[in-house]
Amino acid sequence: EFRKAVSRFMEKVRGDKVTFDPDHIVMSGGATGAHETLAFCLADPGDAFLVPTPYYPGFDRDLRWRTGVQLFPVVCESSNNFKVTKEALESAYEKAQESNIRVKGLLIN
Repeated sequence: EFRKAVSRFMEKVRGDKVTFDPDHIVMSGGATGAHETLAFCLADPGDAFLVPTPYYPGFDRDLRWRTGVQLFPVVCESSNNFKVTKEALESAYEKAQESNIRVKGLLIN
């Protein structure tokens, strides 16, 4: 029932232009629990998520300590207001591949 209410609320927030399936909504008791759940479900120890820099320092605790998942930096420069560029994403992905690290996702905060 709660997930149905959340889906209806989110549809209204989006101006009734999109629909949300309550069966695809996962509830969590906070950001740390949500981050850990995603990491445990999507990756194995040693796998990595690309994360643009600078990033939320809590990701180190939330994603690495218990799950064994690595954070692989996507270097974003102050000279372009830390925008995530295609080139930066490709460079980080290629460096991870060269290090035999499987990239399982991209974290955007």
